Amino acid sequence: MKKLFLLTTFLICSLQGFSQVTTSTGITIKDEFYNNRQLVEILGDLEAKTGAKFKYEPSILKGVYASYWFDNMSLEIGMKGLLKGSGLKFYVDDNQIVNIIPKSQKVYVKSSYNSGTYYGGNASDVPVITAPTVPNTPSTGVVAVPTERPKIAIVNNKQVVKSPTKFNFTFTGRIIDTRSSEPLPFVNISIKSNKSGTQGNVDGYFTLLKVPSDTTTLVLSYIGYITTTIKLVPDAPINGVTIEMEPDNSELDEVVVKGEKTEVLKAAETIGMFKMTPRNIAKLPNIGEKDIFRSFQLMPGISAANQSSSGLYVRGGTPDQNLVLYDGFTVYYVDHLYGFFSAFNSNPIKDVQLYKGGFDAKFGGRISSVVEITSKDGNKRERNFGGDITLMSANIWAEGPVNKDKRLTFSVAGRRSWAGPLYNKIFDTFNNSTAQTGGIGFRRQTTNSQTASSYFYDLNGKLTFKPSENENISLSFYNGDDVLDNSQSITSPFGGTGGFSNTDLSKWGNTGSSLKWSKRWSDKLYTNALVSYSNFFSNRDNTNSSTFTTATETRTVKFGALESNNLTDFSAKFDVEYKTSSNNNVLFGIQANKLAIDYSYSQNDTLEIIGKRDRGNLISAYLQDELKLGQLALKGGLRMSYFSPTAKTYFEPRLSASYAVNDRLKFKGAWGIYNQFAKQVEREDITNGSRNFWVLANNSYLPVTSSTHYIFGFSYELNDYLFDVEGYYKDIQNDTRYTLRFAPQIGRGLLASESFFNGTGKVKGIDFLVQKKFGDYTGWVGYTLAQSDKVITQFSADPFPSNFDVRHEFKSVNIYKLGRWDLGATWIFATGKPYTSIVGGYTVKLLDGTVKDFTDPSTTNGNRLPDSHRLDVSATYNYSHGTIGLSIYNLYARTNVWYKKYQTVTDATTNERYLSITDVNYLGFTPNITFTYKFR
Repeated sequence: MKKLFLLTTFLICSLQGFSQVTTSTGITIKDEFYNNRQLVEILGDLEAKTGAKFKYEPSILKGVYASYWFDNMSLEIGMKGLLKGSGLKFYVDDNQIVNIIPKSQKVYVKSSYNSGTYYGGNASDVPVITAPTVPNTPSTGVVAVPTERPKIAIVNNKQVVKSPTKFNFTFTGRIIDTRSSEPLPFVNISIKSNKSGTQGNVDGYFTLLKVPSDTTTLVLSYIGYITTTIKLVPDAPINGVTIEMEPDNSELDEVVVKGEKTEVLKAAETIGMFKMTPRNIAKLPNIGEKDIFRSFQLMPGISAANQSSSGLYVRGGTPDQNLVLYDGFTVYYVDHLYGFFSAFNSNPIKDVQLYKGGFDAKFGGRISSVVEITSKDGNKRERNFGGDITLMSANIWAEGPVNKDKRLTFSVAGRRSWAGPLYNKIFDTFNNSTAQTGGIGFRRQTTNSQTASSYFYDLNGKLTFKPSENENISLSFYNGDDVLDNSQSITSPFGGTGGFSNTDLSKWGNTGSSLKWSKRWSDKLYTNALVSYSNFFSNRDNTNSSTFTTATETRTVKFGALESNNLTDFSAKFDVEYKTSSNNNVLFGIQANKLAIDYSYSQNDTLEIIGKRDRGNLISAYLQDELKLGQLALKGGLRMSYFSPTAKTYFEPRLSASYAVNDRLKFKGAWGIYNQFAKQVEREDITNGSRNFWVLANNSYLPVTSSTHYIFGFSYELNDYLFDVEGYYKDIQNDTRYTLRFAPQIGRGLLASESFFNGTGKVKGIDFLVQKKFGDYTGWVGYTLAQSDKVITQFSADPFPSNFDVRHEFKSVNIYKLGRWDLGATWIFATGKPYTSIVGGYTVKLLDGTVKDFTDPSTTNGNRLPDSHRLDVSATYNYSHGTIGLSIYNLYARTNVWYKKYQTVTDATTNERYLSITDVNYLGFTPNITFTYKFR
């Protein structure tokens, strides 16, 4: 590993050929931190502690101060960072002495090449090797001495003068992490002179066509990694090269030394697309640990108003309308523990891309957005392990090569919650609810006591095997379960003993696995085959027990509901990517899904209200063409799907385009049709909060949901700033809800067709983003103005707001780096969500003599909860093997209402009926401490 690090540093320098192996010191520095000290003092300290030898003219170090953290790295790598911005450079001579000289001093260069590997870096920081005597050396410039077998060179020094020998050729290779050899997915590779370029695929492979010449300069950018600039040289290999990119170790980075950073958020590359990495989101305030889905909620167009869910409400859509792919298999539910955690442990995740709309034809089955998650293959160079511990959960992970040839690697991570102080804090929140009085039909008065307990766990694993350099086989696995007990008791306000108890026990979870085989057959052809399995289950026992004790008797009455939902998805797909030319890329593929969904909803253990056993096959094919015409980029596609329950074929044409006016200003737009075959239906429950369940569309009362997207916007980049604006409009057809409010009669509502209601939806809005991308202070401000309406005639003759219609949402994200500290603060404001209240009630006597309560609802979503806002802050201290962080959720203890809960109660003494109304609130002031550790 040390040798690879050294090669990364030395091969950045100007080379035209190769001769002998570069000399290195072989010294590794574990943990040395220097803050604004004289450079001469730092070098003296390093000599004393490590035995390193330095040689320099004292005059060039006079008045030079530096700050740097040597964190388990070679001396050569550390010196590169230490000398950044100092006007100095270094080289290691044959006696292993580190020579420090001014950057302006001209030297001759010679170096070596190992295993055909291609490296990148910054020209100003390149260490060089002196060659006192070189035959036929020009009097100016930096040159290299050829060896017996010249390979490849990377030159960033503009003084090199060499005529190109190749023109308009294809340059191919793979991009990996310099420390772990993990392939980096979706890296942007561009030609500096004309801004044209390409993007790597999920396995890090890229093909760059029509490179102007073999002296062209390329720029590689990837979020969380230092932007790499490389310059090709003549007579160097151009096929099958490997480029190593260095992580921006911002968690353990230097204090004052200037250098190029990477942004926490990558936006505006493609219409409606955001990209994040777990490495960067660790700086953001959080409730317990870094969470990608929670971080995405800080983006404009993705609502953060529903604080109880880590699911993504994207541009008026609901979480079930998002296609969430984890290594190719679909995850159907993404919440842990009231949504304060997402179902995804960030430690084993490498890359996440979110498309807010207008997404490609290769994605299907959802109408709102796509979240594509790529997990780590595992460190190919050495084994490593670590973990996190918070007041709520513990998290451990391990990765590394399995065998000696390092072609087989593993990555595994596990997480488990426990009932610690923060756990109790969350559930104590539900004991402090607010009672209200007044209304029609029932007296409104109550005293509430609500208790809750819960735990969750998840496990991620991945094995990756490389039979050859251009081939990958990987097996991924995920399992996560939740248990939530949200029971409560209510004491009678009319005297006596007894009261009311509610059992509300829920269990849910996901299991998924995928086996993928991908291969790069040539410079232009890449294939990806995948088979997968996914399962989601949800079981809920929501039964009530009323016990009343008087002077003469004790009575107990039980009633309530039982609910279960189980979904399985077997899938197989095959994707092909073919580059026909430098300006044209063709993608096509096929996919088959075998779906099975069971849902049961029963009352009082005996009466099944809904019983569905849905089965269906979905077969899809797509074709997409990506075309570049100068500054105009077009992407057109068609997806066709045959769905067996409806025996119909669905066509989904899609088109997106962008036009770069110049290097800073870009216009973009997209249009497309999207269909959803497996969907969640809202089962309206005004008294206890509505619930959702998965069903499969059919040809009668559950039609396929569809949506048409219209998106237009522009982005403008100015130095370190990004301004991005996108307006959107979505037309939704066959949106489905379920309710029994229209069926109080006996025998009515037991048929599914009588209780499912379909309608339409309209969503329109505009997202604004202003981002400070680089520097010690980074962050962004986002604002969304939106309106989401539904039309379901049975609910209202007029359009009414959807459940998550949040008109105004403002977010401010701020991150400041101060030495070893990362300081973060986020502030979120959202106008109130709509809800349906109860304005009265009545009873119906059933045939068996029992009495059933029914309520009179208000106008559908005719009320709104109060506006919500909160401030979260964090401070993270970075040390050599991890971090220690303090975060405070809701710093000023704002009371934000989650939802209102209604219950009817009968007093045994007076036989009087009354309605209990509870404000269930989100968390107040909540501190948390996080400790992370990694072995290496």
